[in-house]
Amino acid sequence: MKARLKAPRYVAAGLAAICLAPVPVAQAAEDRAARPLSAFFGLDNDLPLGANVLCLGAWGKDGMPVVLSHTVDAETLQPEDFRVVTRSGAERTPTCATLRPAGDAGELRTVLLIGELGDAADDPPVRVLVVDDLFSDGVRGGPVNFRGTRTPVTPLDAGPFLVVAEVVTGEGRPDCPDGVQQVLRVTWAGGVRRPDGDAAGDAERALYRVTVQRADGSRDEIVPTALADLGDRDNNHLLCLDTPAPAVSVSFPAGHLVDPNQDLNPDTRVAVGGMVGDETPAR
Repeated sequence: MKARLKAPRYVAAGLAAICLAPVPVAQAAEDRAARPLSAFFGLDNDLPLGANVLCLGAWGKDGMPVVLSHTVDAETLQPEDFRVVTRSGAERTPTCATLRPAGDAGELRTVLLIGELGDAADDPPVRVLVVDDLFSDGVRGGPVNFRGTRTPVTPLDAGPFLVVAEVVTGEGRPDCPDGVQQVLRVTWAGGVRRPDGDAAGDAERALYRVTVQRADGSRDEIVPTALADLGDRDNNHLLCLDTPAPAVSVSFPAGHLVDPNQDLNPDTRVAVGGMVGDETPAR
């Protein structure tokens, strides 16, 4: 059974995370309820051999990235925190839960669940529940517990979509060119790459559209000056902007990126500072 960490330790850990190192962090609503935002049935019995690096025995298993509303305290993450419910009502516990490959500073909100999580044809997964204590890292707004929350599962044949867009602040803002005035991190429901297998690049940068609000209240659509955080096969991109005008939303057109199952993305848009599904309660 997982050790329970007492509140004073969490408060101290949260303060330490704020006061320590100059790593990039993302602005987020401090009063946002903790919950999973999406669960994406990415692969059915098809994780590649290389997935054994993420979790021993992962080869040939199911893979399901779950994106959470807050970044996670890795010390509290265990497979038993999650329960996957299939269409028949069967309940499955993952054999592995990892924050990799989305492991860079500020990215630790995507948990990859690995195991026998359902069968796409006969008994697909339909819901993910958080059934044990899983805490955020407290970097923004203090630690929160995800226990008792849930989200529906996006089916295997659906394409990846934008879940979160947030402003990255702090020193460094990694990988963006010097002189960039604003950086956004966008998080997809699952890992994304081009249909030819290569990482996104300049062509995909030119497809992103960021709506910004000017000082006079007008809004414009702009294209990022650079696209960063590439080639690591995770579900995050950094959009490097050459304007300080506040970003309002991010969109990406259908048919240019695929998930590991080779499903093309739909038209997708998310508010900056908001999260997909904010308008509806968790089911």
